[in-house]
Formats: sequence, C-alpha cells, structure tokens
Amino acid sequence: MLALLALTAALTAALGYEAWSAGRARAALAAESVRDHAYFAATNFGFEARGEVEFELLDEGIEAIESSLGRGAGGPLTLERVRMAARARRWPAVDEAELFFRIEFPAGEISVAGDADPLVARWATEEAAAYFHRHPDDHDIRTLFSSTGPHALVQELSHEGRASATVFGMVLNTDAFVPALARAFEEEALLPAALTHGLANGQLFVARVRSPHGHLVYESSPDAASDISVELGLAESLGGMTLELRVRPEAIDRLVAGGVPRSRMPFIVALLLLTSGLLGAAVWQLRREAALVALREDFVSGVSHQLRTPLTQIRMFGETLVLGRVRNDEERLRAAEIIVDEAKRLAHQVDNVLMFSQGLRDALVLNPVETDLGVLVDGVVEGFEPLAVAQGVAVERRVDPGVVCLTDIESTRQAVLNLLDNAVKYGASGQRIEVGVNRAPGAAAVWVEDAGPGVPPAERERIWDPYVRLDRDRASAAGGSGIGLSVVRKVIEALGGRVRVEEARRAPATGARFVIELPLASQTEEA
Repeated sequence: MLALLALTAALTAALGYEAWSAGRARAALAAESVRDHAYFAATNFGFEARGEVEFELLDEGIEAIESSLGRGAGGPLTLERVRMAARARRWPAVDEAELFFRIEFPAGEISVAGDADPLVARWATEEAAAYFHRHPDDHDIRTLFSSTGPHALVQELSHEGRASATVFGMVLNTDAFVPALARAFEEEALLPAALTHGLANGQLFVARVRSPHGHLVYESSPDAASDISVELGLAESLGGMTLELRVRPEAIDRLVAGGVPRSRMPFIVALLLLTSGLLGAAVWQLRREAALVALREDFVSGVSHQLRTPLTQIRMFGETLVLGRVRNDEERLRAAEIIVDEAKRLAHQVDNVLMFSQGLRDALVLNPVETDLGVLVDGVVEGFEPLAVAQGVAVERRVDPGVVCLTDIESTRQAVLNLLDNAVKYGASGQRIEVGVNRAPGAAAVWVEDAGPGVPPAERERIWDPYVRLDRDRASAAGGSGIGLSVVRKVIEALGGRVRVEEARRAPATGARFVIELPLASQTEEA
C-alpha cells in the first residue's frame, strides 16, 4: 500500500512538472511573439524618427544657416541673421541651438555665432574639420554626440570638390531632438490596427532614445514597463542613437492572439500540496489502522485469556463433581463455590464486553434512579470479596451512609466492579484495597485505592481510551482486555458524572486512587 501511495505521489509530481513545463513553453512562445511585434514597431519608429529628425530638424537647421548668408556669400555669421532665417523657415529648434559655424576650405577660415562654451565650440569645429579631411566627398548630414554633455554636432558639406568647399554646422542641445522624436512616436501607428485594436502607441509601448554614450535623449513615459523589450540602432545620420522599446504589461495580452497564457504554477503547487496532504492523511490512516489492528489483537488475546481462565476452572471442578472425585461434603461445597465464583467472573467479563460494544454504538440504555450509593457499593464489594480473597487481597470499606445520587444501578455496579477488578489485577499480592463512598463538593463520590505501582501522570488521561494498556503491563501475566476503564468512563459520563485517577493517599504506600463522581439526587431536583 505504501509503495502504491509513493507511486501515486511520483506520478502526481511528474504530471505537475509536465504541466508546468508546458505552461512555461507556451509563455515563452507568447513572449517571443510579443518581442517580434515590438521589433516591428521599433523598425517603424526608426523610419519615422529619421524623417522627423533628419528632414524636419537637421536639414532645416542647416538650411537656416545657409539662407542667412546666401550660398557662397562671404562675411561672418551673425546670430541675429541666423535667427531671422530660422524664423522665416519656421524652424522651431533655434532656441536649442548653442552654436552656428561655417568653415571654408582649404583656407580653414572659421566663422562662429552663438553663446556656446568655448570648449564646446572648439570641440565642434575641430571635429568638423577632421571629418572633412577624412570624407571630403560626403555631402550627407552627419551628427556627432559629445561624450561629456548633452551636445550634438550637426554638419553638412555644402560645396563640392576637394579644392574649395564649405562646411556648415551647428551644436544643438539634445533637448532639440525631443519634439521630433515625440512626433515619430505619437503621430503614426507603429503596428497594424488589427493588433492594436485602436490603442495608441503610448498605451502599448514605452520608448527611450539614448545617445551612443548612454545619455537619455527622449523618453515617451517614465512609467515602468515589462521585461519584454527590443533595442534598435537608428539611422547612421542620427549619430548612432539607439532606441529601447519596452512593452507595457497591460498591452501584452493585446499583442498575442488569445492573450498570454497565465501561469499554472499556483494551481500546480496547490494540487501538489493537496496531494501531499491526502497522501499524508492516507499514511496516517494506515498507521492508525495498523495500531488499531494491534490494539484489537491485544483485546482479543486479553479477552480470550480472561474468558479461558474461568471456563477452565468451571470445567475442571465440574468434572471433579461429575466423576465423584471429591472425598467429602466439604470438598464438594468448595468445588461448587469455585464454580459459582468463576461463573460470576465470567458473567462480569461478558457484561463488560457487551457494555463496551453498546458504548461504541451509542446504544447504552440507562435508567437513572435515586440510589443510596453506599448501599450499592456495599453490595458490589460483598459479591466481589470471594474473588479478592482467592487472590490474597483484602478489601477495606470506608462508606459514608446517606449519600444519595441519581444513577443507573446496573451500569454503576459494573463500573465499580471494573475498578475493583483492576485494583486486584495490577496491585501487589497480599495488598489491601480501600473502597470508599463520600460526599464530594457538589457530587457523590466512589473511590477505589490500591497499593500497586500507580499510574504515571503522563498516562492518566490516556488510560481511559479503549484498548489502551500501559507498556509496563503488556508482558504481565495479569494483562486485561484494555476496555475496563473505557467502560467506566463511558457509563459515568453518560450519567452526567466524571472520572479521574490520582495518586494514592495512603502514606508511604504507592498506588493509584480511581474516583467516580455522580450527581447528587438533591442537585438534580434543584436543577
């Protein structure tokens, strides 16, 4: 059975792992699909960004510089004339321009206008001259970002030929790029409408554009985004800027047909925990059943032993009488007395088993009546004394008269007999047992005290359970069925009373004192 349970646990774990692995694979596939969509959107953004930045921002700025002089015109650049030309062309980035310059080659004559830091101006003109010497035939607009600050050098070779050429350029603060990049992100849909379902780009993505040196040039939103992202280098003419496009968490489901499959991990963990709990309960139940089987075997063995002993005695002395092996009337009377005593013991055992069975089925039939508890206990002791004397045990009575309780006579008699039988069985040979009746606070009490080894405090609650015997008594020749005390508690509690065990009060002797408390008749009437 345990092997089958272990196999079930292993199979459940394997199925859970397979479900987790399949869910993980589906989630990875969905994430890859979303990443593909993001890459497509990033490519479209790069196309739009080149148009907005190169043609609307950079080209217009260079044209404003050239038109402020007229092509081929001499004379130095002035900031006022460039600004007038910029306003005429409606170029909005003029306020973000820190420097305008013109370099004549081969003379290397430089004309500068603007309020840029001298170090920035020197960096810009030197870089422009160096680039012309390396690429004298390159007529495209080129952008170079500073590694020390938010500056971008924009330049263009205006006149063809190696012998005579002019380079026009400017230094822009990187903030000048923000409006153009924002238009590239916001004005045109980056994905087909079938995927976006009418959502704007900003509801799907967070875009961040950085210079080659890591300086943040543009950010569509400071909001956090998911871990699904792509990076893409923008056009070379834009100075090596890179785009990072991150997918918003709430947009992921929109970009996957049917949505991203949810993680099955919580369900799998709950299933494994439930399975583990059920397996644990099954193992516990098996252990409990095994323990119960052992207890029942002890019970059957104990009952068989207890029934066999009186039956053997009855049979032996009965055959003695039948075969006429007695020598006189005194021996005949003694044999008859033994048969009667053993029959009483047998009847007591049978009644005990029947009462225990009725208690298990909640089928006890009780008829409480007002009873003088002392008279009842005296009668029980008188009937029990011959059995005690046969074991070499003396029974001493300490019965207070007039203690009237409400109880079932037969059931109470059986309970007291069980306590007396236990006292004889587990006490020392030749001991003196005390049986008493008195009025306890609010109850009528019966107590039986022996001179045996006593009951350890840790076991004083457990001994009232069915089939329970102390470990020290299992190998004893006086072993019982393990149901006597269980019958006592079942009966007394059904009558509204209580039972307990404590240390013997006789000093210095050891032993146990078993106490039964029953409701007083007067209490019942008042209630």
